[in-house]
Amino acid sequence: MHLFAMEGFHPACCKEDLINALSDNSEVYEVEKAGILYRKNGYQLLWDVLNIQQLIDAAENRALNYRQKPYHTAQIRQLLAKMEVTPLSYEELARLDLLATDQFLLFSKDLYEGEIDQNRFQALLKNYEEQHLVWEPNPHKPNYLSDLKIALKTHLLYPLLQRYVPQEKAYRDLVKAYLRYEKLKFPKVDYVKDLKEGDYGYEVAQLKHYLAVTGDLNVTDAAYLDFPNFDDTLRKAVLRFQKRHYLKQNGIFNRVNALYAQKSAREKLAQIRLNIERYKMFPRIHEDTYVVINIPGFWLHFFEHNTLTEDIFVVIGREDRPTPIFSDYLEYIVLNPTWSIPQNLMKKDYIPHLTQDPGALLEDDIHIYQGGREIDPFKVDWSKYLDYEGRIPYQMVQKAGEKNVLGAMKFIFPNKYNVYLHDTNAKHLTTKRYRLYSSGCIRLSKPHLLLSLLAPYTAYSYDRMEQMISSGKTVHVRLRKKIPLHIRYLTVFVDEEGGVNFRKDFYGFDKIQSSLLD
Repeated sequence: MHLFAMEGFHPACCKEDLINALSDNSEVYEVEKAGILYRKNGYQLLWDVLNIQQLIDAAENRALNYRQKPYHTAQIRQLLAKMEVTPLSYEELARLDLLATDQFLLFSKDLYEGEIDQNRFQALLKNYEEQHLVWEPNPHKPNYLSDLKIALKTHLLYPLLQRYVPQEKAYRDLVKAYLRYEKLKFPKVDYVKDLKEGDYGYEVAQLKHYLAVTGDLNVTDAAYLDFPNFDDTLRKAVLRFQKRHYLKQNGIFNRVNALYAQKSAREKLAQIRLNIERYKMFPRIHEDTYVVINIPGFWLHFFEHNTLTEDIFVVIGREDRPTPIFSDYLEYIVLNPTWSIPQNLMKKDYIPHLTQDPGALLEDDIHIYQGGREIDPFKVDWSKYLDYEGRIPYQMVQKAGEKNVLGAMKFIFPNKYNVYLHDTNAKHLTTKRYRLYSSGCIRLSKPHLLLSLLAPYTAYSYDRMEQMISSGKTVHVRLRKKIPLHIRYLTVFVDEEGGVNFRKDFYGFDKIQSSLLD
């Protein structure tokens, strides 16, 4: 195929056409960025056919362009086809070059930043200030123009575009789920009564056909699917369906299950798409050892060498006290921690109790200080701090021990939200199905397991740290290596068995961000 490049033309070639196209071209969307690029390049052509072909190949790769957005691919192909027959005019060459540049800029932004406008999203969050919703935007953005210039010179455009998308397997699995769900159409599921093993009737056959399409029932035999008997195979399929939707796992298909089953494949496809685009809003993971916490999933995943090693249940912030969505680094562990109660919790939870009974907190081993000196709570008029807007001039500290709400340890990733991972003295809450009980911090169902995972990154063995806990003394243990920690919000994810999991939108982010798509 004939190659063209800026060196292949007279310096005056296409300059005027490029200027005219930039100033008056309804086909080009990223006019400002493209203008900067061409102006710095003396309005010479940037692209050759080899790079253009890489651009087309990337745009037609569904692992990258999973929704098959057209961009300018059809127009670019038409011009390339014409070039095979006859030389293009200067005006056509300018148009081809400009369309390729514009496609790269549009495509790159979709790949790296996603289709949810982060600025508009942050502006919308201001309407939810009473809910204290926090979602920190990804602070990093590529220099698309600089990247493009290098890629064009080295002919490494395709690998560049591949690097723009999240590199995690979890992201690729979501894209694969989208490609599967766009082909699905769910059969009708009627609710007549609760269905359980041993039942017989047309609604059982309906359920079989539905679960065969969703993949929960791995049977394709038409005779089996039409036979209206609820057997053990179907019971196991119902259990898989219940697990994927975080429903009570009892193998009985009840009214609640039926409501979830009546959601169409198109609705679920839209939810998958939202989470694919949401994934691009998170800071990229570059290290091979890290922690990921999914708020709607109530889980913490610990990765070493990019492999999931442990899955720990967590308790998250209540809907009125949501856990913030952001990324940071685990830096140290506190064994036998004391708890300094934050100002917002003092006002919301503790001052009202003190107005009724000034000695109430002492029962929980919470002591009150002012200027480092412990004070008698009975000598303070606590009622004047009800609905108090200023800073309360006291500190409330719960001593280490069995009553301490942080339990035997806390894991610190210093942040302005004053949230961290910690043990809990309310162990029963970690066994609940919907675990929204904290004031923003993340409580661990297996804190000692996380301690053992982090022990190799400290100066102490796990056994030594357990001895420190038994001593009752407060000890700070610093990590030799900071461990990236990512708090995320994914209402759809793919589990280790390949099942597409759907979760409730507890904080309302699905509703807010869906309004920004399309």
